Order: sequence, then C-alpha cells, then structure tokens
Amino acid sequence: MPFINKLVTKVEKYCLVFLIIIMTFLGLAQIISRFVIQSPIPWTEALLTYMFVWTCFLGASLAVEQNAHFGVEIFVVMLPKPLQRVIEMAVYLLIIVFAGLMINKGMLFVEGNRDQMMAAMPFSMIWPYLAIPVSGVFIAIHALNAMYRLAVGRN
Repeated sequence: MPFINKLVTKVEKYCLVFLIIIMTFLGLAQIISRFVIQSPIPWTEALLTYMFVWTCFLGASLAVEQNAHFGVEIFVVMLPKPLQRVIEMAVYLLIIVFAGLMINKGMLFVEGNRDQMMAAMPFSMIWPYLAIPVSGVFIAIHALNAMYRLAVGRN
C-alpha cells in the first residue's frame, strides 16, 4: 500500500504543477488578448474553469495524504492515546465511505454527460466530470494508507 500511495502522490503533484503552470499562461494569454489586443480568445475561459476543477479535486486528494484538511480535535486530544487511534481510524473509514460516494456518483456524472460537449471547445464533458471519481480513488488510497500506518504504529 505505501508504494501505491507514493505513486499516486507523485502523480498528483506533477499534475497539479502542470495544471497551475498552464493555467497561469492561459490566464495571462486571456488578459493580453482581451485588454491589449481587444480580441479575446473564446475557449480560454472555459478551459481555465475545467482546469481549476481538476486542480481543486486533486488538491483535496493531496490534502488527505498530507493531513492538511482542518480537523476539530479539542476533545479528542483529551482522550487516552488508544481511544484517539480508534477515533482516527473511524475518521479515515468515513473518508473512505465519502470517497466511495465520490467514485459512484462521479461515474454517474461521467456517464450522464458523455454526449454533452464543452462550451467553446469540441470535447466531451466527460473530462471535467472525471475529476470527481479520479479524486475519489486517490482519496481512498490515501485514507487506506493512513489507516495502514495507524495499524502498524507509524503515525
């Protein structure tokens, strides 16, 4: 499990860097074309929106790996260590359930929008909606890895 988790983390990081770089250049091109050349590029806004969706979902997944989501632990830290671990395992189990819902419902979105085309671009809406189930799979992998680390005492 740790190997798969490391691989997924690496994929997420590279994708996020790539997306942010491309988004920066597209945003700059949009600003220049709109305000300097006075002739906006019609597809850049839609592409930026879809890339932002992917960035948000991949970022949320990576945040699960890095334990960067906020948590309210004011009462949990007062409990004995063994009970804290049980609660942490339960939280990761809930995260896995949520990831399963993301995968299930995300695939329904993908299937339901197969024939719909993107605004201003000749691509299927499958691509933006695919961010939901892909992120769900990544979140589940990260949560399973966290549970594994908790179980073997590496957390």
